[in-house]
Amino acid sequence: MYIQAFVLFFLFIVPIPRSEAQNEEVENSVIRNIVFMRTEGLGMAELFYNHSKDKKIRELCSRIKSYYTATQPDAVALCSGKDLQLAEAEFELLYGRLQKGFEGYDAKKEGAYLEVCEEHINKSIAFYTQLVQDGAWEDISYFSFKALPELFNLQQEMRKLKKK
Repeated sequence: MYIQAFVLFFLFIVPIPRSEAQNEEVENSVIRNIVFMRTEGLGMAELFYNHSKDKKIRELCSRIKSYYTATQPDAVALCSGKDLQLAEAEFELLYGRLQKGFEGYDAKKEGAYLEVCEEHINKSIAFYTQLVQDGAWEDISYFSFKALPELFNLQQEMRKLKKK
């Protein structure tokens, strides 16, 4: 009886350590997600900036682009020495989907475009917050920690803009 309980305890309660290869695979997957989220966010900001005539929206898009520019060196450092298996075709597909979303742009629907941008910022905040809380990889946690304050600021700016 005690042996069965002991075996069950180790099978279900004590976590099984991952191999270094599995851990590296998960880490690379997380970094890939960061790269694609950043690409999507920057693409949205650029397209929104190019289509909108609203001064406030264009200022916000410029600020979003500045955020990505300012955090780019740290993002590149995350990728350094990693086998992320990023294909240019994947980025072209992503950007193509973003462009398709801006086809037939209508200034009367800018609120909907703003909503999509805010949703992306919210998802980025949730993702980075989770990475900081998990603390699984020091470099990823630190990058996320540094990225969060400006993301919260951008979120607030979007909310202010939506109210107007």
